[in-house]
Amino acid sequence: MKKKYEFKSIVAETLLIPLYMRAKESRRKDAILRDQQAEQLVESIDYDYSKFDGASLSAVGCVVRGLYFDNAIRRFIATHRNPVVVNVGCGLDTRYQRIEEHDKATFYEMDLPEVIDLRRELLPEPKDDRYIAGSLLETQWMDDLRETHPEGEFIIIIEGVLMYFYEKQVWQLLTRLADRFSGGEVWFDVCGPMLAKSKHIKPDSLRGHNAQIRSGLKDGHEVEVWEPRLQLIEQALYQKFFPKRWGFGGMLMGKFPGICKRFSSLLGYQIK
Repeated sequence: MKKKYEFKSIVAETLLIPLYMRAKESRRKDAILRDQQAEQLVESIDYDYSKFDGASLSAVGCVVRGLYFDNAIRRFIATHRNPVVVNVGCGLDTRYQRIEEHDKATFYEMDLPEVIDLRRELLPEPKDDRYIAGSLLETQWMDDLRETHPEGEFIIIIEGVLMYFYEKQVWQLLTRLADRFSGGEVWFDVCGPMLAKSKHIKPDSLRGHNAQIRSGLKDGHEVEVWEPRLQLIEQALYQKFFPKRWGFGGMLMGKFPGICKRFSSLLGYQIK
């Protein structure tokens, strides 16, 4: 039976976008990402998902992004002895369930209290996937993780989140992570300055939604300048993955990396 949920935070409500996109994708014969758990979750939540059906670019982008970060975690688990995976702004992400190697690492899901409450109701907490309620701008959860895993090697994923925060808040967060998790990695996605500076241009999944894009980044090396402890591993463009799925316009745009970066990209950093 479906149940209706009311979100206090506008940003928290956006968690339904990637959830729905993963569920839709999972039903395709040529799915980029299989996620049966997402299919079940969508069916259990009473919500008008039809507002996202016209968002063709976000539909591909969400699953490309999900797979990209899944693979970053798989590589990290395979190359580290004591991997700890922290999913910041987890929403209703089912990464722990998707990654077959999850028994070789400790996972954490971190989000706002109302999201964690919802998550506990719909996705009961597995033994090795622990839930943290709080704000990513706080430091207590970081200190607790460091204390709990003094020998842990951390990979931190921040997916579909940072664009809703101001640039100063993003810099502050990344500096705090660098203070505590040296030797680890942090991976996140960004909107480009084109979206951050315009009040009229939004990702297609946010058109008509009150959530605002507040920060943007074009060149991943900019992060190294203001936080030298973060060393760029990769800046990837969405359009380089599964190019035929983006349609003619997306394929054409993918031939111009500079333009792509003005809209969005995927970033990974080693924490020195």
